[in-house]
Amino acid sequence: MSAPRQKTKTATSKKNDAEVRLRTILDTVVDGIIVIDERGLIELFNPAAEKLFGYTRDEVLGQPVAILIPEPIGSRHQSYVEHYLATGEAKIIGVGREVQGQRKDGSIFPIELAVSETISNGKRTFTGLVHDITERKRLEQAIVDASEMERKQIGQDLHDTVSQHLAGLTMLTTVLQHKIEQEGEAFQSRLTPDANRIAELAATALRQVKDISHGLYPVELERNGLGASLQQLTTQQGALFDIRCVYECAAGDLTGMERSTAMHLYRIAQEAISNAIKHAEANEISVTLLRDHSGLALSIRDDGKGMPKRLKNPAGLGLAIMHYRASMIGSELEITSRRGRGTTVRCVL
Repeated sequence: MSAPRQKTKTATSKKNDAEVRLRTILDTVVDGIIVIDERGLIELFNPAAEKLFGYTRDEVLGQPVAILIPEPIGSRHQSYVEHYLATGEAKIIGVGREVQGQRKDGSIFPIELAVSETISNGKRTFTGLVHDITERKRLEQAIVDASEMERKQIGQDLHDTVSQHLAGLTMLTTVLQHKIEQEGEAFQSRLTPDANRIAELAATALRQVKDISHGLYPVELERNGLGASLQQLTTQQGALFDIRCVYECAAGDLTGMERSTAMHLYRIAQEAISNAIKHAEANEISVTLLRDHSGLALSIRDDGKGMPKRLKNPAGLGLAIMHYRASMIGSELEITSRRGRGTTVRCVL
C-alpha cells in the first residue's frame, strides 16, 4: 500500500512545482497578463498589469475588465464578448491589435493587446497579453512631426519662391502681349500665338505649383480647421482632375480637435482621394465627416473600379500609411471594396 501513496505524493509535488513555476513567470514577466471569464470579470491580474494600470490585484479581481478600457468601448465590451460567444465572429482573438487602456487615475495610454481563448473543464476564459507602447508611439509621432515640418518647409519654399517667379513671368508675358498688339498686323500674326502659349503655360504652372504647395502642407487646416481644409482639398482635386469631388460635414463644432488628429485625418482623406483617382479611376468621390453612435467618422467613397482581393503592391497604394495614421490617433480604419462598385474608406475616432 505504500507504493501508491508515494506515487500520489510525487504527482502532487510535480503539480505544486508547476504551479510555482507558473506563478514565478506571471510575477516576473514584463508584460501585463489579464485573465477574464465569459462575464468579462477579471480572474487574474499579474504584477506587470498592476504597474501598467495603477490598480492592485485585490482592487480588480472580480471586477469587470471594462474598468481598464476607455469609453465608449468600455461600456460596450461585454456586448462584444456576448456577440462572439453567440456567433463565433472574432475581431481581436488570436490577432494582436493596438488599442487604448485606461489607468486608475483616468489617464489613457496606447497598448498592444493580444487575446487568446482557453476552454478547460468546460470553463471558457480569455487571456490578454498587454504591452505598453507609449514610448514607441511618442517616437513615431516625432517622426511624423518631422515629416510634416519638412512638407511644410517645401510647401512654403514653393509658394514663396517658385510661385513668385512664375507670377512675375505671367506678368511679363502679359506686358509682351500688349506690346505685340501695338505692332503691325504682320508682326502680330507671327508672335501673338507664341506669346499666348507662353502666357497659358505660365498661368498653368503657377496654378499647379500652388496646388502642390497646398497639398504638401494644408495651410487652411491651421487657419480654419479640418472642415475648411477638406473642403479646399475636394474642390482642388475635383478641378484638377475634372471629376466630381464633394465634401459634406455633419460633425458639428470641430474647433476643439487637436492639430495632430486633424492632420492625420486630412492625410487619410488625401491619400484615399489620390488612390481613387489614380488607381480606381473614379469619376465621383464624396468625403463625409459626421458624428454617429460610433463617434467621429470620416468616410471617403468613390465610384471607381474597386480594389482587387490581392494587391500586387499594397504599400504603393498607401494603405499601410493610412492604417498607421489611424492607429496614431487611436482610431480604426475600415476599407470595403467591391469590384466595379467602388471603395469606401472609413476612419472612426
